[in-house]
Amino acid sequence: MRNNKYDRSVPMQCPTCGGTDFESDEGPEVRCIQCDRTMTKDELREANSERIQAEVEEVKAEIVKDIKRDFSKMFKKWK
Repeated sequence: MRNNKYDRSVPMQCPTCGGTDFESDEGPEVRCIQCDRTMTKDELREANSERIQAEVEEVKAEIVKDIKRDFSKMFKKWK
């Protein structure tokens, strides 16, 4: 299996305005460039948890599909 095939990046959205551009220093906070809302990185992840989970489910489905296909090919060779 190609490991990088399943790499994903989920763009975070500001829970206030839906913006996707953030500014961050080394600290725990980020600032939405569009509406100037400041929140912690954990709050931003929590606000986007449904988007993140949906992406995880999509990747899981791809992996299962690929495993089934690979096993099918493997068993056909053994026949």
